[in-house]
Amino acid sequence: MLYKIRYALYSASIIATMLVLLPFFVIRAGNPKNTKLFFNLFEKVSKYLLNIHVHIENPEYLQNNEPGIVIGNHQHNFDVITVSKLYQSLIVVLGKFELGLIPIFGQFFVLGGNILVKRGNRRKALESMNKLETKVNKKGLKVLVFPEGHRNRKAELAPFKKGAFYTAIKTQSPLIPFSASQFVSLKYPLKGFERLDIYIKVHPPISVAGKTNKDIPELIAKSREVIQQGINEMNRHYIN
Repeated sequence: MLYKIRYALYSASIIATMLVLLPFFVIRAGNPKNTKLFFNLFEKVSKYLLNIHVHIENPEYLQNNEPGIVIGNHQHNFDVITVSKLYQSLIVVLGKFELGLIPIFGQFFVLGGNILVKRGNRRKALESMNKLETKVNKKGLKVLVFPEGHRNRKAELAPFKKGAFYTAIKTQSPLIPFSASQFVSLKYPLKGFERLDIYIKVHPPISVAGKTNKDIPELIAKSREVIQQGINEMNRHYIN
């Protein structure tokens, strides 16, 4: 019961943070600084209201103004909190075009400077990727992608989809892996309002210079190994 109350507070906190920042999002429509502002504020809200503390190692890999494709594991709806510490610089989320059609959320997503990509139609997909390449490189954006493609509560990472790696090669942006401790499988379900600590480790960038689509399997294998090892390392924080 207490967990349900906490989760309801979590959802309400997201909505409240969105409403507070809505004027900034409208005035600076499409500016990636909006999304950074949201996550920086929401991290403080979750810490003091929900008693959820996020710790990050090696944030310096994210603190430059260079393009990059940020990839890591995805466990739970609480990952809105998990990724909050990643927003050290301008990071946007790469989403399906249909996300922009969802009432309220879709508009907030777009106003935050996040990027919608059309899929299914090859010509439109290529046009979207060309626009993405220009936008990412011109503004020095980092793009956040969960390569598993869905939430995964298991100990082992799910197979990685290729989208993030196509994007990295298309934009010639390095892959920046991160690992989040598995608070879902090791600490979940949460008991009441006990303190929850989530640990993040950002790994050194993986260069894609000179790589082509033929190199994607190799990049997937390398990234997956780095992220899995990092998860195992971060999980040690939960050992008493």
